[in-house]
Amino acid sequence: MATILIIEDRPVNLRFVATLLRDRGYRLLEASGGEEALRIVRAERPDLVIIDILTSGMDGCQFVLNLRSDPNSVQPRIVFRAAAHIAAEAEALATTFGASFIAKPVNPETLLAVVDAALSGPSPPPAEAHSEHKSIDSFLRPIARKLHRHTVNLERLNAQLGRGIAQRDAQLEVVRAALDQEIKKRLWAEQELTQANLRLHDQVVHDGLTGLHNRRYLEESLGREESRARRSSQPFGVLMIDIDNFKRFNDTLGHAAGDAVLCAIGQYMLSAARGEDIVSRYGGEEFVLVMAPASQGTVLERAEKLRREVQNLEIEYEGRRVGPITISVGIGMFPDHGEGGQEVLRVADAALYQAKRSGRNCVVVGDKVKA
Repeated sequence: MATILIIEDRPVNLRFVATLLRDRGYRLLEASGGEEALRIVRAERPDLVIIDILTSGMDGCQFVLNLRSDPNSVQPRIVFRAAAHIAAEAEALATTFGASFIAKPVNPETLLAVVDAALSGPSPPPAEAHSEHKSIDSFLRPIARKLHRHTVNLERLNAQLGRGIAQRDAQLEVVRAALDQEIKKRLWAEQELTQANLRLHDQVVHDGLTGLHNRRYLEESLGREESRARRSSQPFGVLMIDIDNFKRFNDTLGHAAGDAVLCAIGQYMLSAARGEDIVSRYGGEEFVLVMAPASQGTVLERAEKLRREVQNLEIEYEGRRVGPITISVGIGMFPDHGEGGQEVLRVADAALYQAKRSGRNCVVVGDKVKA
């Protein structure tokens, strides 16, 4: 089979053409430039050379002129390639050299047909370099003009593309700013919603007047404390506390004065509580203190201390001292006074009732559950 030399400085193009021709059964030689190709031609004597008219370095025209100016060099058949926008001028130039021509991008079937036709034709006779120079110059000038127009057109398109990119970037910046603003609004809304949920949760589990936990929270907590006490095998106490003669304050000084008494006692109980204690307003003038873990002795000691110190509280309303205030306390213990938190709470409530019957301002411990 014939030997074909391909001159191509772009590896992707070279692989495409070489693979195509090698699969056809041709022996392939490769060169990346004109100087290398001239050496290969002298050494390998190929039957055909494929070269781009406007290849970098030594162009196709100069390569052929150098080749034909050497009387001792073999004269292979030539196939010129050129871009489609200068195809007409390039094909006329190829005819001047007695060469074949194919436009790029190359269609595989067309390339094979052109190569086969070139190889089946006669070998080109040696030409006089001087006459070829004159003919080549007349073809190269229009090619140069066309390339210049093509370059100007590409620069114009590139400028348009640049303006389009700038406009797109500006639009994207506007969209990005709007998106950032929307994200910030959503984050603010989520934060507001979170705060609202926290406020709502706070309202659900806290008493609006005293700020203490409310009855709902207390009843939920009793179940948790019961479970914890069972796991740890440690007791806890429930103190039911009631302000003595509270109705009298409301009737004589008004409800606002009664509210001041409730707030003062609630804040005192909160300040006196341990970190693990639960202080809540149970309803009206009643409070509940859950001490967990705690023995009965510790709970009783705390109850007596609360009773004494509440009596010594100095509560003022509209410049007047309100009081003295006294409290009654009922105590229930888990597990001694009940098998569950609610049952212990009922025992503490019954003990409070007993304290009231016993004259108020005292502490009563509930009775043990009978077997």
